[in-house]
Amino acid sequence: MQQAAVGVRTRSRGAAAGGLVAREALVPAAFVAAILLSSYAMAGLPNVKLFDLLVFVAGYTLGFRRGATVAVAAWLVYGQLNPWGATHGMLLLTVMGSEVAYAAAGALAHRWLKPEDVRLRPSRGMVVLAAAALVSTILYDVATNVYTGYYWGTIAGAGEYARWIGIAVVGPGALLFMALHVGSNLVLFPVFGPLLIKASQRAASRLGEE
Repeated sequence: MQQAAVGVRTRSRGAAAGGLVAREALVPAAFVAAILLSSYAMAGLPNVKLFDLLVFVAGYTLGFRRGATVAVAAWLVYGQLNPWGATHGMLLLTVMGSEVAYAAAGALAHRWLKPEDVRLRPSRGMVVLAAAALVSTILYDVATNVYTGYYWGTIAGAGEYARWIGIAVVGPGALLFMALHVGSNLVLFPVFGPLLIKASQRAASRLGEE
């Protein structure tokens, strides 16, 4: 009996360790891989990516801390191997920090929209996903564009930072790309979000996440 009890405890500790590895490494790594593969596949579509949605789903499924880890790790790789040019220094830190907004939105959405309430058909959940897409994408674009304007002002050397930031945030080109980014996420989040949430919940459950 004592040996059997020891065996049960050993298996329990092994299962707990396996669940920890899944939570902290395997599932986040799977999200990062999905982000990179989808981003490279969609490289020809400016500002139209599954990147943001997958970070959001990571935050929803894994919680803010691990969702933020996914955001930072994905940008750390994609920023260096970006088809549109490498991202370095403060710009890389800016996009990493801004991308974390999607993980935060996912974690917050989990409080208002439980997994069992996620539907693949039109529902209140789709409104929550669309609202999350709108707010987090605007925050991302404004933050990254403010840094871009500040950088332009530094290059110009005239000290007119407000002018350059204004151009970067509300200039015609900036507004066009923001519209593409916000518009695509407003479609991707409610349409593909429920499917990805359901799939990630099942995968995380199999790997010991729940």
